[in-house]
Amino acid sequence: MITLPKPRLPSWLPDLRPTRRELLWTVAAGAVLASCRGATGPAPAEAAAPQPDAAEPAVTLRAACRALGIRHGAARDHFIEPEDPTLDRLMARECDVVTPENGGKWGVFQHSEGNYDWRRFDAAVELARSIGAMPNWHTIIWQHMGMPPYMKLPAGRQAELGIDEDAYFSPEGTLSAENVWPRFTGVVEAVRQRYGDIFYRIDVANEVFFWETVDSHPREQDRYGFRRGMWWVAAGGAEKGPEWLDPFFHHVHAAFPKARLVLNEFGIEIDEGWQQRKRAYLLDWLTGAVKRGVPIHGIGLQSHLIGGKPYDSAGMRVFLRAVDKLGLTVHLTEMDVDETRLPGSWSRAEKDRTLALLARRYLADVLDNSRLEELCWWHLRSDLNFIAREHPALSPHPSPYDAQSRPLPLYAAAVDTLRDKSRTGKARAG
Repeated sequence: MITLPKPRLPSWLPDLRPTRRELLWTVAAGAVLASCRGATGPAPAEAAAPQPDAAEPAVTLRAACRALGIRHGAARDHFIEPEDPTLDRLMARECDVVTPENGGKWGVFQHSEGNYDWRRFDAAVELARSIGAMPNWHTIIWQHMGMPPYMKLPAGRQAELGIDEDAYFSPEGTLSAENVWPRFTGVVEAVRQRYGDIFYRIDVANEVFFWETVDSHPREQDRYGFRRGMWWVAAGGAEKGPEWLDPFFHHVHAAFPKARLVLNEFGIEIDEGWQQRKRAYLLDWLTGAVKRGVPIHGIGLQSHLIGGKPYDSAGMRVFLRAVDKLGLTVHLTEMDVDETRLPGSWSRAEKDRTLALLARRYLADVLDNSRLEELCWWHLRSDLNFIAREHPALSPHPSPYDAQSRPLPLYAAAVDTLRDKSRTGKARAG
């Protein structure tokens, strides 16, 4: 997961307001929400009284996904979120897969070398088991963040390597070419011994390709588009080129032969030059990996969509069709929609319609141009999403349900798009 820097509002933002056709679609989508008690929010008198659990929608997202052979799920972190029986019931109703938001990250379950703290990982695995779902493992290799201090490069090497990004270095860092492999295989074995081959999806590598800022491009990436990060340095990316990742996939596949292995990435959906280039880098590596026989089953697209940025529908359709031709499936691993770049003057209804329409367009492109295997939200409830934590004053709606587990227009958009695909074989973009 990454939070992009917030730019100035672009001049074309007024064009984002829903068109008449889109508003008519929103009215039609309201039929889905109408089946859910309290979908438009309680009346003032109701709000003052204790609220019962939200009623189950007539069509759940999970049911709409299952009709297409897609697994539906969400992230959950019991140590950030309080114990919440209502949320647990919502997860049980909606989830075929559960992603530990933070519990599966190296920096959380082995913050110091050799010392394991499984509590957060255990909680997500146990939740999945208790509701009849499968857990995911997010993530083993995280190139940019999520690693404990000892799994970073020694701070004294930063000048020698000529890498400006401080996140790859630490005064406590001891990562090297000599220990990167035994440390990696040791963690994989520790997880295998604790949980067995139970994971549906494993994010073998997360955010290993670049993201562009004024300072980071092109100095912070190699000629294949990889970040010149701690894993890239220690595993010999400079010498091995695009093949530096291959052994990690082979080893994880041997340890977890039932799991779907993916490369998990963000930042390819927007109509901006750096994201278009990133698509090309990703496709080039995936093509080579398939030819080399790397055991990769699909591409993980984080799908942190951004309202107020130009979505590149045509470019995404081309990319998705190319991925499909490689025989790889698509996993939407961290889906949400960011409204923080929309005008503050817009009403809640205008924002919700815009988020729903963007999600609908994106899902339609994915459904019609690839083999979608998984739709996993970065939390089912909007109040638990990182965007809400970072912007509490906005009370944003990045996820399909609100804080009371009531479905939002984003939910209706996703359900309608999935049902269109199931009924007609074609997903309508609006």
